[in-house]
Amino acid sequence: MIIILGFYYIFEPHITMSLRKLSRYSLALYLILISTLSLLPSNNLPNVMLFPNADKLIHCAMYAGLTFLLLTGWPRFFMSNRKLLIVIAIAFWGIVMELLQGTAAIGRSYDLMDELANILGFFPGWFTAYVAGKIWKLK
Repeated sequence: MIIILGFYYIFEPHITMSLRKLSRYSLALYLILISTLSLLPSNNLPNVMLFPNADKLIHCAMYAGLTFLLLTGWPRFFMSNRKLLIVIAIAFWGIVMELLQGTAAIGRSYDLMDELANILGFFPGWFTAYVAGKIWKLK
């Protein structure tokens, strides 16, 4: 047990740094994923109705992932009241994606409730990043 704790103590800064780097690199790929899924023509998307408004839960989950990556990639920058910047960034990105859906000829339209679900994704993303920060001691 002492040996395991010793290894954790020695390598913990590297684990933390690796998580930050992984989050930062993943963010670019994640933005590409969100953009691609948001701008795919509607006939290219699966038409699976799990329950009414299931797509709102998917929007919330996608933007929770975006929040998580931002908070774990730059934990010091988003301390205290700077978390509002993430809400603004998520709202901006979601609005841009929704407006592009409404203006592009891809068979999709702007939906205010989708935008609200995007913004609400901040809260589960923040909570998950908070718990991860406690586990991995992100600073």
